Amino acid sequence: MFFECTKKLATVLKIQLTDSTPLRREPLYEWHANLFIFNRRKGVIMMNNQTRYCVVMYGLKAEHFKKFGQLALAAIEQTFLAEGFSEDAVAQYIKQGREVVFTKTHDRSVISQMNDMLFLASDWFEEYIPVTEICMVDLSRYLGEVPVRSLKYAYPIDCLRQAMNDIDKEANSIR
Repeated sequence: MFFECTKKLATVLKIQLTDSTPLRREPLYEWHANLFIFNRRKGVIMMNNQTRYCVVMYGLKAEHFKKFGQLALAAIEQTFLAEGFSEDAVAQYIKQGREVVFTKTHDRSVISQMNDMLFLASDWFEEYIPVTEICMVDLSRYLGEVPVRSLKYAYPIDCLRQAMNDIDKEANSIR
């Protein structure tokens, strides 16, 4: 799993980003990630490169950033299960991406779309804060139903559903 971090996020994570590009790109296992601050609390929005589906975490503290890779995978898993994907497909997806690598961002259009989603989410934050959960499943599901231009105005959740169905078929064929 590749998390392509913005400079702001890399600074908070206290990591040096590599410019390594995988030999064989699998956009379904690549996520752009950006740090945001709302009401003096830190959050991270992650957008999948292939489906443009967003996963949002909010209320992160220093100890959360120390284990960010594990936390991000757990948030993705929790959100996918809440979307109603089969446990087998989600487990297969997480298993494939178990090894986490942090790299520099490479696609400005994804960053732009991620910032647009964050702008749309700002109203949601005002209405639903305070929250106790770090993984904002309801917000992620809401953003999954916003059409994206780069997908020819398709919904990210529909693109993700198709990708997860393919993974589910693959997982069932292995058994």
